[in-house]
Amino acid sequence: MDYPLHYHPEYEIIFVEKSKGLRIMGNHVDQFSDGDLAFISSYLPHVWKNDKEYYEGNKELYVDVYVIHFLEDCFGKDFFKLPELNHIAQLFELGRQGISILGKEHSKISQMIKAVYHSNGYERLINFLNLLDTIATAKDIKLLSTPLYVQNINKIETDRLNIVIDFMMKNYRDDIYLDQLAAIINMNKASFCRYFKTRTHKTCTEFLNEIRISQACKLLLNKSLSISEICYKVGYNNISYFNRQFKKITRMSAKMYRKQLVSI
Repeated sequence: MDYPLHYHPEYEIIFVEKSKGLRIMGNHVDQFSDGDLAFISSYLPHVWKNDKEYYEGNKELYVDVYVIHFLEDCFGKDFFKLPELNHIAQLFELGRQGISILGKEHSKISQMIKAVYHSNGYERLINFLNLLDTIATAKDIKLLSTPLYVQNINKIETDRLNIVIDFMMKNYRDDIYLDQLAAIINMNKASFCRYFKTRTHKTCTEFLNEIRISQACKLLLNKSLSISEICYKVGYNNISYFNRQFKKITRMSAKMYRKQLVSI
């Protein structure tokens, strides 16, 4: 999964059956893994980025993903304005933040996505409408981006953001400086800081911390690594600062996070 940060007029349903990496949805940054399931409304910038090891020739690391794209007027201009479909219209509104689907409905919805993919003609349309109905009535969901995220990123700006995000993802283990990021897209430091904050609703430091902590969450699965070792592997040189950032972003300590992983 190496698409750049992008957006499009189509709504999107995506089921990542097998893959791991970093997911960016609007101004939300998080780790994703096997089973990631999301609904996205039109024009919300998003990307799923595989971790580095996926590009190193290991045949055990592969991607299996189902994606459905559709336009709001695919059944006619006012179809989803019918009273019987109010719940789906509400889903489209919530989808402007990006929706992660969890809980009991996850397994059912993932199978319904496959049913749409493997069917044809009239049966596909019926399967698709049943899928939208089930997503719209799902109880265990998580809204990802903030509701006030500004949808005004044009293609040139998205391309510039991609350059910066790609650099941060490839070099998060090293020291990264604002002057360095600004120079990459030919901006001065002050203008770059304003630009990045306007487009992502986060400072560069906040964004970089989220990338680093998401990588730390993955490394915590490796019981042979101490928390201190993980701290340095993801680019921090101060264990106290790492612990503060980990708790701020995940709302629990690294030790507690690892304990929860073990209990799963």
